[in-house]
Amino acid sequence: MRWLLACVLLTASYSALAEGRIYGEVQVGGAIVTHSDLEFYPGFASISAGAFVFPGIGVEVFADRGFLSGEEDNFDLDIDSAYGVGIRFQSPPQRGVQGFIVLGAVEYTLEQNSPTSPRVEGDFTGARVSVGLMQRLVLFPNLLFTAEYRHYNADEPLKVDGLLFGFRFNTP
Repeated sequence: MRWLLACVLLTASYSALAEGRIYGEVQVGGAIVTHSDLEFYPGFASISAGAFVFPGIGVEVFADRGFLSGEEDNFDLDIDSAYGVGIRFQSPPQRGVQGFIVLGAVEYTLEQNSPTSPRVEGDFTGARVSVGLMQRLVLFPNLLFTAEYRHYNADEPLKVDGLLFGFRFNTP
C-alpha cells in the first residue's frame, strides 16, 4: 500500500507541475458502521490533496481521523484512522456545479470499546467509492463547497458508509 501511494504521489507531482491543477479539500461528516445487527454513528474529519493528470481525471491521497464515537448496546465504535489513494473523475462545471466519482484503495482502523471487555482495534484494507457534488462560491472562485457520499468495502461483514461536507481549494 505504501509503495503504491509513493508511486501515485510521484506521478501526480510531475503531472501537476505540467497542468497546474492542484487541489486540497477539508471535510467533516458522519458515518454509519454496520456490523451484524448493530449500527454505529461515529464522526470523522477528512483531508485530501490531489492533482489533475488529464482534464477531468486526477489522482489524490486522503486521510481520515475520527473525533466522535458511535454507541450501541454498551459498545463504542470509532473510525480511528483511514488513509488511501484514489482516482478522481470529475465533470465539467455547469452553472458552477460539478459532479465527481472517486475510486481507490483504503486502509482503515476501527476501534471498539466496551465496559465489560478491553479495547479492540481492527485493521481493514479494501476499496473506496465516493460520489459527490461541488458548488463554486461566487465571491471566491477557487473555493468550492463539497458534499460527498463515501463507501469503504473490505470484504468483511462490516459496512462503512459516510456523508461528508466541506470545502475544496483549487490552485489558479
